[in-house]
Amino acid sequence: MEQIKIYLNYIKDIINGEEYLSDREKFSLILHICAISHLLFAILFLGFGNILLMLYNLLSFLVYESMVTMAKNKKFKLIIFAISVEVNFFVILTTLAYGSKLYYNLFSFLLVPASFYITYTAKKYKHPFAVSVLISAISMAVYIFSIVFPNDNYQTLYDYSPALTIITVVSNIAITFILLGIFSFMYTLEMRNSSATLENRTRQLKQLSSVDPLTKLANRRSMTEKLNISMHLLKKDKKTFSVIMGDIDDFKKVNDTYGHDCGDKVLVMVADTISSQMRDGDFVCRWGGEEILILVNGNIEAAKSLAERILAKICQNVVTHENKNIKVTMTFGVAQANESFRIEDFIQQADNRLYYGKTHGKCQVVAEIPNIINS
Repeated sequence: MEQIKIYLNYIKDIINGEEYLSDREKFSLILHICAISHLLFAILFLGFGNILLMLYNLLSFLVYESMVTMAKNKKFKLIIFAISVEVNFFVILTTLAYGSKLYYNLFSFLLVPASFYITYTAKKYKHPFAVSVLISAISMAVYIFSIVFPNDNYQTLYDYSPALTIITVVSNIAITFILLGIFSFMYTLEMRNSSATLENRTRQLKQLSSVDPLTKLANRRSMTEKLNISMHLLKKDKKTFSVIMGDIDDFKKVNDTYGHDCGDKVLVMVADTISSQMRDGDFVCRWGGEEILILVNGNIEAAKSLAERILAKICQNVVTHENKNIKVTMTFGVAQANESFRIEDFIQQADNRLYYGKTHGKCQVVAEIPNIINS
């Protein structure tokens, strides 16, 4: 019972697009459907008293079931070839025996959409269109042969067993439409899975293009977009914002003394610490090297307060590398955006204040340079 529940949940996930059928599962399903169809045909031909066709269909049933192993071994090209040959051969046999009025020839017609679906989704063919066209051409030739081949055995068969004849006709039409429905459904799933895969890849590419791989902070490109938006809101709605430019103190010395692996650990620690202090609406990025730029939705006092809180947290943390504890400090420069400035101007202003802090003791937040009027 539990296994049935798991199987039903799996089918539900496939329908919802949360799971997908692998090529192996897809071909195994097709082979099982072919096998079950031939088992039904064997029963019908037994009812008609045609022992030869009954034995052929029993043999086909066993062959299809044994070919499931080939699907597990991913011999998809051989499976497609075998199915195409067997179906068309079966249509020829039934046409020679009873003509086309039992509608066994519909299975040759069914091979046309099936061949395009299978070859295009199996991902094993370099030229799926050519293979599909070849299978379709042969199948349509067999179908036309079944239509034009003169055979009046249908009436004799109907006189022998009208009920069984009608059951056979209805079964063949029903099986054809059911298989068309299954292939259409599976094609829909393929399209949904392809769309989901494309969306995931697009999302991953977008993330790769907007996130620094080491620190997991946004990169400079993402920050530039945010700054442009904030500048637009400042000019339109007078929505104040500020920037904080931060730089790790003596970072080159850390790399030279302990190696770049240690430097990477320092960068990650700083990034994680800053990220943990971000408020809703604020935005942080790795501006370049060991420089961090923070966009703050608020005035210079709010930005200064945030920078001081970040600095205190960083000073509390220690980076351990090869059993050595390394203290880390940072210097920050803060500037408030002005709608009469360009974005580059107030970033440069923050950078100037950062530089002043670097040359006057480090490990501090500078929101104003004493005795200097900033442009």
